[in-house]
Amino acid sequence: MINFNVIIVDTNTYSLESLLSSCFLSDRDLNELSRFKLEETKKEKTASLILKNKYVGEYQVNEFGKPISEKCYFNISHCKGVVVFVKDDFPIGIDIEKIRPIEDDLRDYISSKEEKEFIKDDEQFFEIWTNKESLTKCLGTGIKNKISEIPALPITGIKTYQNKTLYSRTIKYQDYVLSITRDNKEPFEIIIQEERL
Repeated sequence: MINFNVIIVDTNTYSLESLLSSCFLSDRDLNELSRFKLEETKKEKTASLILKNKYVGEYQVNEFGKPISEKCYFNISHCKGVVVFVKDDFPIGIDIEKIRPIEDDLRDYISSKEEKEFIKDDEQFFEIWTNKESLTKCLGTGIKNKISEIPALPITGIKTYQNKTLYSRTIKYQDYVLSITRDNKEPFEIIIQEERL
C-alpha cells in the first residue's frame, strides 16, 4: 500500500493581504481574484491558486472546470477555511466538506437506496457526498448523471463507474470529511501534510 500526501492549508490563520502578497500569484491571478467579494471565499481561492502555481505551474481548465496539466494530475478542494491539494501520476479527484447538519431531503436526493441505509448521521452523509464529488472530479466530467446514480460505496475501496476501476479512500480530518478517488485500483493511505504558505 502506498502513502499519499495531501497538502492542507487553513486559510483562517492568514489575513487576506498576506495571501494576496504571495510571490506565487501573477497579475492575471490577482485580476481573477478581484471578482470574489466574500473574504472567506477570496482567501480560499487565493490559497488554491498559490498551491496550483507552486506545485504544478502551467495548467488549463477543461469544460467541466477540472484543472489539467501536461506534467501531472492534480486536484484541489476547499470548504469553510480549509484548502486541500493533491497531485499524482494517475487521474485523481479530491473533495473536503465540513461536517454540519443536513436536511433529509438533501440526503434522499443524493443517495441511492443502499447509501440511504448506510447514512446514520451527518458525518456519514458527508462520507457519501465527498466520495461522489471526488469520483466525478477524478474523471473530470462533473456530475452529468443523477447524483444518486454515482457510486459512493464502499467508502474506502474499489468501485467501478463509467467502465473505470477506481479506488477511493475517505478519512475524517478534525471536523471535516476528506475523500480521494484515483483512476487506479491500488490501495493507498492518506497522509496529511499541513502547510504554511
